[in-house]
Amino acid sequence: PTTAAPCAMGMAESLEICSFLIARHELVVPCATGRSDIQCIVNYLLDKNVMNPLTLTRLTKMPVLDWADPRDVSYHFWKHKKKGDLLQFDSPEQDAAAIAALNAKLAELPAMMKGKDCSSINSWGWGMDDVILLPWLRRLTCIKGVDFPQPVAAYLSRVGKQVVDYKKHAV
Repeated sequence: PTTAAPCAMGMAESLEICSFLIARHELVVPCATGRSDIQCIVNYLLDKNVMNPLTLTRLTKMPVLDWADPRDVSYHFWKHKKKGDLLQFDSPEQDAAAIAALNAKLAELPAMMKGKDCSSINSWGWGMDDVILLPWLRRLTCIKGVDFPQPVAAYLSRVGKQVVDYKKHAV
């Protein structure tokens, strides 16, 4: 999210930014399909009891300017603690079990990818299903031990530098 936008009020949400860019550049981006298989994956990735303890602490260790200032990291942790979010699992064993479950879920994804050579979620190419899923998959690259099946890794790499890959910094 950013408020550094061409309008005075800014755009606080990612999908607002997407809508702005689609309209500004007269792009054609098919709507989200509502596919139940994709929604199941997205719901899993949005499960705060799984993803927060896997990513909230790890993300702060990524080489991103947002985390360069310790005050920003402190604020991040304070905000999530105040909301009652779990920042990390109680034991390395719980963490490893969550990573194993995540890997099993990721193993289901290639069968859902209908684009040519798994290049997109749907057979007609890129759309909102990809726009919604890709940031969540990218977030997982900060987790050491996550195993992206080859078609999913290729899908992520096709986006290019627009989607940051944290694998070499994963913890």
